[in-house]
This record gives sequence, C-alpha cells and structure tokens, in this order.
Amino acid sequence: WNHALSAAATEDRLWFATSPNMEFVPAPYIGIVEVVLREDYRYGTINPIQWPQLPEEDEFEPLEGATIKTLGLLKRESIAPLLHLVENMSAHVAELHSIKRSEVVDNRLLDLECTMRHAGNRLLVFPCTFRDAAMQVRQAQRYWLMCHAFINFYGTLTSGGARLKDVNVGLMGAFTTDPGIVQCLFEAGIPVWWLRQDGAVLERIRVVRFVQLTRPLSICTAQGSDHGTVLYRGLMGTRHFEVMCRAGHTYRDLSRAPLLVVESHRGYPAAQSQQEYKKAVGWGQDIQTSGHRSQDPAGGGNDRTAATRVKSDRGTNKFLQVEHQWMPPPLPAWRAAADAVDKRRSGSPITRPWGYWIPDPALFVRAHQARAERYFMTWLRVRPGWMYMLRLREAELSAIPTQWWRDFLYGDTGRDHSTGATANALRARQIMHVFRNAFKSEEVDMSPSVPPRWFGRRFATIAQNDYPQILWEMFELGFHQELLAMDRLLVPMRDGEGNDERREDLLARVFHDRSLYTVVRLPEQGDGGFSASLLHKRVPYLEAFRVVLSRWPKCPVSIYAGGPIATNVPADVIVKREEELARFYIEAFYEASGRAPILPHAFPRL
Repeated sequence: WNHALSAAATEDRLWFATSPNMEFVPAPYIGIVEVVLREDYRYGTINPIQWPQLPEEDEFEPLEGATIKTLGLLKRESIAPLLHLVENMSAHVAELHSIKRSEVVDNRLLDLECTMRHAGNRLLVFPCTFRDAAMQVRQAQRYWLMCHAFINFYGTLTSGGARLKDVNVGLMGAFTTDPGIVQCLFEAGIPVWWLRQDGAVLERIRVVRFVQLTRPLSICTAQGSDHGTVLYRGLMGTRHFEVMCRAGHTYRDLSRAPLLVVESHRGYPAAQSQQEYKKAVGWGQDIQTSGHRSQDPAGGGNDRTAATRVKSDRGTNKFLQVEHQWMPPPLPAWRAAADAVDKRRSGSPITRPWGYWIPDPALFVRAHQARAERYFMTWLRVRPGWMYMLRLREAELSAIPTQWWRDFLYGDTGRDHSTGATANALRARQIMHVFRNAFKSEEVDMSPSVPPRWFGRRFATIAQNDYPQILWEMFELGFHQELLAMDRLLVPMRDGEGNDERREDLLARVFHDRSLYTVVRLPEQGDGGFSASLLHKRVPYLEAFRVVLSRWPKCPVSIYAGGPIATNVPADVIVKREEELARFYIEAFYEASGRAPILPHAFPRL
C-alpha cells in the first residue's frame, strides 16, 4: 500500500496526495474554510455530501387561516419517497441493534438515526416556512446518507477475514494523514488518499500515474437566503463538518440553538410587567395600563417567601382547580398531588416567577363568554406561528406578560390601523415585537379571511363541545414545554451533536403520540397517555416519566430506586406511584420557577 496508483500535488505545492487503490485524486480542501448556506440549502464544494433532489415551491402548501401567512407543510406526495427511505432505515438500524451487531451499531449510528427520524417527523407534522422545510429535507437526506455510509463502512471494515478486498469505487472514500488508517481502508477495499507534505518520499515509492487534481462539477455556490452569512470560519476538519451537519432541532439558522436553553443560573426569563414590555416595544415611559399591577408584589426583593410566590400572578392561586364547563377533567392523581404540595415550603429565592411558553388555559375560561370565544379563535390562528417561534432561542417568549395575551387574544377590533395611537395600532406593534425575529411585517395577517384549521377541521365558529378539547391540547402543550424546560435546567448537557435528539427521544416517550414539540393527534379511546382510562394503558407513559424524573437532583429514592412501573404491579401501587411522580414534578417545578406548573388533564369525552 505504500506505493501509489495515482499521485497529485495541491496548487500551492505544500501538500501532495497519493492513493494505493484509486486512479484519480479529488481536490482536497486544506486550511481555512468558510461554511455558508448556498441557494440549494447545501454548503457548496466544501460539503462532501450531495443529494440532487430538492422540493419546489409549488410543492409547499401554506396554512390557510393562520396569522403567519408563510407557514405551511410540503405536500405528502412530494416527501413520501424520502419518508419511505427514512422509515426503512430506522427499521434497519433497529433490526441491527436487536441482533446486537456491535461492530455496526453503536451510539454514533443511533444518534444519526435519531436525527434523521426527527427531521422526517418534522417534515410530516410541524408547519414551518418553505426555507425551513427545504432545510429539513436536506437534514433528512444528509443523515440518511450518513446512516447508510456508517453501516456500509463498518460492515465492510469488519466483515470476514484478513484477505485484501477489491476496491469499491462506489464508495466516497476518505483523505487521511495517518498511515495506519491508509492501511486499514486499503485492506477493506475503501478508496483512500494519503496526504503528506514531505515531497522527498516520492523518490522512495513507485507511482503508477501522476495526475491533475479532479474538481467537483455542477456544485451550487450562489448565495442562499442568508445572503452569505458565514456560519463557521476556521480550519477544515471535524468542527467544519459539525457545523454543516447541525440542524436537527433548529429553524431559520443552522447555527442557532432551541429556545429552551437555560439563559442563566436563575432559570428562564420571568414574565415582564405590561409597563416594562411597552418600554421594550418603544412606546416610552408615559404609557399607563388601566388596572395594571406589578407581577412581583414583593417589589423584587430576594427574601420573598414561598407563600408570597404562590400568589405572584395578580393574586391568583394557580394551584387551585378552575371549575368551568369547558375545562377538561383533572387527572385524579395529579389533582391530589397538586393539593398535597406544601406551598409554604422554602425554596431558592426567586425574584419573579417564570413566564409562560403557552398561555395559561385558565385565562380562556376566566373571561366572559363573548371575549373567551374571541380568545379561542385567535389562538387557533396564531397557534402554528407560536409553535414555530418556540424553537427560536432569541424570542424569549416566556418573558411576554400575561396582559399581552389578553390583549392579543382579543384580536382585531375592526378599527383603522393607520393612526398610531389606536388600540389596533398598539396591538399590531405588540405582535410585530414578538414575531420580528422570524417574520417580516407583510407576512403577518392579524385578520385572515379564511377560517383556521385544527386537526384537519376548519372552524368558522367553534362548537361548545370543541372548547374542552382545544383547552386539553393547550394543557398538553404547556406540560410539554415546561417538562422540557425543567429537564434542560436540571440535567444540563454539553453542546454536541445528538444531545438534543437524545433528550427529545427520552421525553417524547412520556406522551401518547411520541411527540415533544407538538401534539400530532388527539387521543383515541384508551390510548391517551396519562389520561388513558384503563390503568394498565397508562403504565408505559408513567414508566417513561419515572425514567425522566430519576435523572433530576433531589429525586426521591422511591422513584429512582423503586423499580420500574409495570403492568404486573398491583393497581393500588401503580396509583400511589403515579401520585408520587406527579407530586415530585410539581414541587420541583414550583421550587425552580416560583409558580404552579401547567398540568396534564384527562381528554374530554363527548
């Protein structure tokens, strides 16, 4: 292998490459490179993974009736072939894992498969802009290729005996400066090029053919929608590849992290007062809000007690069950756990409680009916855009004041927007202040002419029987987001490829549709996760919840060492452990956030 079928020098004559099994030498990238998103949502010539298919804009279906006009999904038929490949690859990895092919399957492949599967799921169920949909297509394609390459590489490398294999010219191959890797790949029949700087070695080896470097053809280098923004500038190598491959959780910019990342040791942003929020929007300090009271009655002191914290939101005790005909039924174990929480127990001093990522469902039923009906309709319109915004770290949506939700959900009053001092003009400025990080003003329509859709149904008006189900989804979404926030706070992970995907996989098992960031489908009879009427149907979700909580600090021994929750456990024991899980979660959330959590509810039966 020390001799070469081909050899070529780089343009600067500082490096030369030889190959023991290939008759050409591709041009290597060496030194400083820049990672820039190109027009085809790839990264130009420095990206070795290329895939020809890209969706066309006519394959993108915008959501009708939504506040954000640019959100939508790719047509099912356009992504069906890719999703079929993703599904088959996931099944193949699972099969290899089940038969314990350790030489092929390890955590690296499982992480690749997880990221690929999540990208496919997002394409199917999560509304986004066309730009983001195209990026998710690229994500699914890229990680399918990486899974395939990983299995092929290690299967080839470890299969049968020490006999020298014929080179497989269909493989991409690799550059390396390590002679041991050259030997390994050469014996496995994998294309390999050995990069060296000592040109004198050419006098000691036999080279069959000196060639010119082969350069890639038909690679898009035109600037993409980021207008040439450099995502990475530095040495070619591991870091440069990580930047190109990173996008599993994020939207808009591959280099950004999700919203629910702890901003400081004190947790997440507290809800601002309406006065503070208006200052941030730029309305000045002379704006007065009728009936406004500070959300921090203790005046911001660090010595406030838990008894004060529980009444931090306009004097309302959020631990109490709100009785209303639209409210979905509480879960008995969770209700008992909430009632049993010691609300005067001392915790870490919290100047102001966390805000809400999802509006408090109680807000919808505390208003009189006419106003509440407007709240619901506005929520159905803004819901896709809001779920999209929850993935943007810079949005800081939990800092939005409760009063903003009341104003915003009330919707358009029908007045002229042109006068700067009207209520509608102020509301429009509030809305754009929230959505400005992701959307242009012309992409926001506060009064769409088409009714909004919700789980495949279009709502010109909302029937009485639909209100409880809409509220149930809001409770579920709030629980999803707050569970994720707590897990990020209490179980921090290093930034790295696969960490977010592993966390998402773990937490998603708690929910009936295995989805963390959205509710994919409403529960059917008997499969409602925590709200399943049959006790044994709740067991898998309770056990998944136990596994999540077992990783948290201060977790009781009875939870992390009490053994798994299984269907063969007596019913009264399951109920007791369910209440124990709920109580620990509620107490942990209260101690960290200074407020009551949004709790899951039973799915309302019509």
